[in-house]
Amino acid sequence: MPRLGLATALVALLALGATAHAGTVAIHGSTTVSGAVLVPYKADIEKASGETLDIVANGSGRGLADLIAGKTDMAMISAPLAAEVAAANAKTPGSIDPAKLVGHQIGEAQVAFVVHPSNPVTALTLAQITGILSGKITKWSEVGGADQPILIVAAGPGDGVRSVVEGRLLGGASISAKVKEMPNATQIAQVAAQLPAAFGVSSAASIRSGVTVLKTDQTIGQPLILVTMGPATPDATKVIEAATAAAH
Repeated sequence: MPRLGLATALVALLALGATAHAGTVAIHGSTTVSGAVLVPYKADIEKASGETLDIVANGSGRGLADLIAGKTDMAMISAPLAAEVAAANAKTPGSIDPAKLVGHQIGEAQVAFVVHPSNPVTALTLAQITGILSGKITKWSEVGGADQPILIVAAGPGDGVRSVVEGRLLGGASISAKVKEMPNATQIAQVAAQLPAAFGVSSAASIRSGVTVLKTDQTIGQPLILVTMGPATPDATKVIEAATAAAH
């Protein structure tokens, strides 16, 4: 009898442990959201939510694609949900039904425009930046710099930072000037640090040393959003609430 009682207690203890053990919530997408909030505050978010985070920073567009495909519990995007859905459907018509998605904004970041440290240009107006992105301004000499072509460095279409900039400065149209597209948004500042003619379209959260961040007459805000298929589950809700608290 004592042995049976011990075995019963052990089974109960194991069951309690399994119940108390944190679940794992997979979150794929924006390098800006991961870099600004989820990675730096991962331990805090996990502690507050009681969940373990599986974070894959593979870009806003890929994050949404993974969510639709059932490969992740939530997607991270750093542009308005409508803009990201429109970009995805422009690339693959009908690939995403916006009615199935729910966005949960957890904070906001800032867009940053960066150049090589040797570039004498340290400030531009948004009107000048619009001219560069639209292809109307093609040389640095047109904005007070050297007589050399401007090389735009940005992530590909559908990236959160790019979508926000295109929506704010180009009316939603794609950048019409020639762009050196990077597969990962975190690489933009790294490339700008190596190319004297570079004009990088990045997120402030992705900036490291080695580049000059241009001063502008106005700032461009970037929403940091977690996306779920339909209403958030209880586990996802706990993560969203903890991430929102961390972001503020």
